[in-house]
Amino acid sequence: MLDKSSLDRELARRLCAAFVSHQLGVTVATQYKNTPEDVGDLWYFLAALAKELSKESQNPLYGDLGRLATTIIQ
Repeated sequence: MLDKSSLDRELARRLCAAFVSHQLGVTVATQYKNTPEDVGDLWYFLAALAKELSKESQNPLYGDLGRLATTIIQ
């Protein structure tokens, strides 16, 4: 089950706005205003993945983030 707390909802919305703004060639601020508050489950999954990767990447002993991402997804 995907976590949909307010923090995760905001991160998912911002990731969605950043991606769509890049695709449409508009600013992130403009797209953020037009992005609904509740985005699809894909964005919640990516938000959870981004949070986990950022937390794990703080460990100086862990050098292979690609393998970590694959492990988390599986």
